Amino acid sequence: MAHGKRSRQQAESTSVSLLDLDSGDMARILLLFSGHHQHHAHYGPSSPERVFECKTCNRRFPSFQALGGHRASHKKPRLADGAGAEPPKPKVHGCSICGLEFAVGQALGGHMRRHRAVAAA
Repeated sequence: MAHGKRSRQQAESTSVSLLDLDSGDMARILLLFSGHHQHHAHYGPSSPERVFECKTCNRRFPSFQALGGHRASHKKPRLADGAGAEPPKPKVHGCSICGLEFAVGQALGGHMRRHRAVAAA
């Protein structure tokens, strides 16, 4: 049997029984399967943990991703606290002939046809 699946006898002879493991190995296996193992790199005693600092407010974060999320908050306008600029006024489109105002430029265009029709007549 050079290629293909292993025979059942070969599989049984190479498998490890949980009863053959010492308590330290068993604990590591249980932690691995429980999902409580570390997902990030371990920093040894010789390498200090990196800290990422915001250049705007000097607040510090444990990861570059956390700093990036925080920095986005400096770019957002703050309307909830009441301090800040007033909301922008809606743009008004005014007729240069009669002064009538429209909220939508397309409506002003339709209105201007009236002036052209009167001027042509």
